Order: sequence, then C-alpha cells, then structure tokens
Amino acid sequence: MVDRARFSRLGPTVTALKEAGAHALELGFPFSDPIADGPVLEAAANAALRHGTTWNDLLRAARITSRIVPTAVMTYANPVLRRGLERGMGELVAAGVSGLIVPDLSLEESVPWRRAARRSGLSLVLLAAPGASADRIRSIARASRGFFYLVSRYGTTGAAREHGPVDLAPLVREAHRGAPRLPVLIGFGVRDRASATRALATGADGVVIGTALEEQLERDPRPTSLRHWLEAIARSGSAPA
Repeated sequence: MVDRARFSRLGPTVTALKEAGAHALELGFPFSDPIADGPVLEAAANAALRHGTTWNDLLRAARITSRIVPTAVMTYANPVLRRGLERGMGELVAAGVSGLIVPDLSLEESVPWRRAARRSGLSLVLLAAPGASADRIRSIARASRGFFYLVSRYGTTGAAREHGPVDLAPLVREAHRGAPRLPVLIGFGVRDRASATRALATGADGVVIGTALEEQLERDPRPTSLRHWLEAIARSGSAPA
C-alpha cells in the first residue's frame, strides 16, 4: 500500500523483492471503502489515509518503483474517476506505471476505461471471480491487457476462507482459451510456498501476493528479511508478480 510514511525505504524494499524473484510490483492506492480488501490491507489503507497520502504521493512512489520493476497500480474506481479517466491514466503512464487494476470495475462498465487506457498506453487489468461462467472468463480475458487476474476464492483478500476450495484449473484453461497469449495470474489467498505451488499447479503463469507481503512488512521490513521471505515462496516453481 502506498504510504508516504514508507517513502524512505521504498527503493531498497522493491530492490529486495526483485532480487528475490518478483517480476513486477503492484502499488495499492488507499481508498476509504475497500470492498475487496481484508482486514490487513484495509488497515494499511486507513493508515495511509491518516498519514495524508495523496494521488501525487502515488505518482511519486511509481516513479521510484517503475525504475526497478514493472509497476501496476491497484485501486478502486472512485479515486480514478475523481481524477478523471484521461488525466489520471495519463499521469500514471508519465510516472512509469504499466498497468491499472480496478477490483470494483465490472466487464460491462469497463468500455470507457478500456478506451481511455488504450489512448494512454496503459494496460487495464480486469478481475474474474471464481464463480464466473466459462463464457464470462473468456470475455474478461479478451478484454484484459497486461495479464488476466483470477481471484482464487470467494471473499476478501487475506480473510479466513469461508467456502470450500475452488477448482481453478478449468478457469485457467478458459482464460488461456479466451486470450492465449495473455498471462494468467492468481491472487487472493496466496501467502506462502504451499499456496503458491497449488496456484501454479492449475496451469497459471504466476501469482499475486498482497496481504502476506503487507504482514511481512509489518513484522520485519528490512530488505534482507524481505528477500529471504520471498525467496522461499518463489521456489514454488515460478516467481510471483
């Protein structure tokens, strides 16, 4: 989560993650009503807002991180709409951002966003829920750019699982069928080597780790500790996003 209180260690943190095997970085921009975030990321967003984190802080952070690894921004629709689609996306691209992930943006509402993203040169990443039909999975894959984000379970990020495990392999196959050249990444609930291994066993091309990284940053933010922590997960067979 972007937080101006962490700027002093942002560069070394991202460098350590890259050295451990991260292919890209997802910067979360705080929002007051994060409907997809569990308690850990919600608390991080609230802390960032208390510290006065602004859109300009996001751009500042992106200019730092994008020089180290490809960087995507994850935020909700309202902050981008308030900035203006064209203006906001243009500013993100100018700061070095490669992709934009908007959890509360549906396929049906994404048309003007996709047009603005194409004009700005930004990859708009759409999310697919585990209960989506095969047709919808393929449609979301075809509409996505950068990568296809498959949510691994029902509920919010980092929360205790309330439903049984979901068989993601058929969903991964449908996403690959809809957009054969688009990488499929699995997120929500990937937090350690075992969960990353299970995700990759579905045929996915990579994983997204958010809550577990935030927890590690709270436990021990030192670059050496971060590198060792992520290296253990990356040994599952593929580096995380």
